[in-house]
Amino acid sequence: MKRKLSCIFLSLALMITMSAGLTGTACAADQGNRVNYRVSVDGKDYTVKGYNASYTYNTYVSLRDLCASLNGTSKNMSMEKVDAEDPEDVQWNITTGKDYAPIGTENKPFESVYKGSYENDDVVLEAAIFNIDGKKRQYRIYYPETDSGEATDDPYMKLVDLGLVFGINVDYTDYDRLTVNTKSNFSVDMEKLEEDEYFHDLDGVYLGNATTGEKLYSWDADHQTEIASTSKLMTFLLVEEAIRDGKISLDTRYSISEHTMEEAKSEDSTGICRNNWKTGKEVTVQDLIAGMLLPSANECATALSEVVAGAYGYKTDLEANFVKMMNRRAKELGLTSAKFINPHGLPQYVKSQTTGKRQNKMSAGDMFRLTSYLIQNYRAQLTSFTTKEQIEVPSFGENVYATSTYRTLIWNMGVIGLKTGTTNRSGACIVTAIDIPYKGRTQTVVSVVFGAENNMQRYEASNMLLKYAQQYYEKKALEPSLPEISVEQKEVQKTGIRLTAAAKKKAVRLTWKKKGSAKLAGYYVYKATKKNGKYKKVATTKKTAYTVKKLKSGKKVYYKVRGYKKINGKTILTKWSNVVKKAAK
Repeated sequence: MKRKLSCIFLSLALMITMSAGLTGTACAADQGNRVNYRVSVDGKDYTVKGYNASYTYNTYVSLRDLCASLNGTSKNMSMEKVDAEDPEDVQWNITTGKDYAPIGTENKPFESVYKGSYENDDVVLEAAIFNIDGKKRQYRIYYPETDSGEATDDPYMKLVDLGLVFGINVDYTDYDRLTVNTKSNFSVDMEKLEEDEYFHDLDGVYLGNATTGEKLYSWDADHQTEIASTSKLMTFLLVEEAIRDGKISLDTRYSISEHTMEEAKSEDSTGICRNNWKTGKEVTVQDLIAGMLLPSANECATALSEVVAGAYGYKTDLEANFVKMMNRRAKELGLTSAKFINPHGLPQYVKSQTTGKRQNKMSAGDMFRLTSYLIQNYRAQLTSFTTKEQIEVPSFGENVYATSTYRTLIWNMGVIGLKTGTTNRSGACIVTAIDIPYKGRTQTVVSVVFGAENNMQRYEASNMLLKYAQQYYEKKALEPSLPEISVEQKEVQKTGIRLTAAAKKKAVRLTWKKKGSAKLAGYYVYKATKKNGKYKKVATTKKTAYTVKKLKSGKKVYYKVRGYKKINGKTILTKWSNVVKKAAK
């Protein structure tokens, strides 16, 4: 029970930190309702022990039971526990494509394996290390406790993680019955997620291609919301622009001010600063960037704001003037929802008896646009920090390291960054980026998740979005390639036409102007009796005017025109003109 209590206190501590990842022993005690699931694997039934963690359908299943059930299938995998140096660390080796060796407790109901009450258990949440086919990964798992309070030797993994990690496709046929089809792989179905309102309790979601600007998915993406430490991406942009302008360099040394030191002494400070800094100590811009981006040190963001503002000539109120620079730059970039009050994202109380509380804000869509701008203009500089799990910061002190808050996603998904953030108001936020190969080129995809209720939700949502992006481009790569379109074809296809009409006696005179530089062979003229009806071609002409004759006086007719040109034996068409309505006299 000592272990469980320490986990509870650690969970409470994590809730008040600015940014926290899955790494380390992150524990919590939940009510686990036991369920003896009947699992059909390719039509063969097995008993698989599981827990609904506090809520029905929040299902975790025994990995040992599942491995035993998958023996002999295409999804088979062996697993063995690894003795770690720290007894609190939990590690497992898993080899896919290899049958599991049972220990004797597999596929038996709870009551025949564990003593004690059948109805429920206290289940302990661990951030366990898995070495899957030799690659390091980390996932949240549950362990049931025995009557003595010790965790059992059987990890329970969430159903969605089984899909994301191993591609195992699981369906419910009832609350206590599951089916596994090993001949199909798990895939992220956005239509189903929309139906289930998977993202709808978040404060904003955006998934897009930073290379091309293509939007893959969004939810409430224009909603302005608190963004916590993801604010530091804007701070990073201004630092890089100061370096570009020759105002500062990575080697620029900063003398820690009393104002920054106060931040370092606060409860939101990181240990690498609080334990190693003092007023007047000199640290480098490079180490400050590492401290700001990886462990999300707020005092590093404050220090950088003073460095940059001072470099541009401000003598006093350095942080306040830097914030003005942030808001001005956001406006220049078209980030209409952005509102910054400080360089780091912590809540800020107003100097008033009523103590109003303000925070940095932005929409998920604008955060995608900011991140895309960073990747397009400062990718090498950004990823030299954000792809690292840990960076030494020697100017802070000897053997001092900045450690990433999102390194779990570096391990699990191969992300190249970028930033986490948490406050009570913002919830758990995360901006991630991943490189995806597509037809010989690399596409950098960015996901933004604002307002998750905890670290688990933000990581799971990020995983789902990034997995969907990978599947999207894998599927798209299999589609037949369209033939290359020549520059001349493109010029014709983007040509616009502005059409006007004048009434004549039993006729209508049409004239038009071409918009664009393409040289056309001629034009097709069409008419119809209804605006959205069927149009009939009435003429082909090389001129930019045509008179439609033999019309009934007073009867309104609709007209439109389209240009054409033959290129390599193929007729290429312009855009349609506007539709005009005119009656003959």
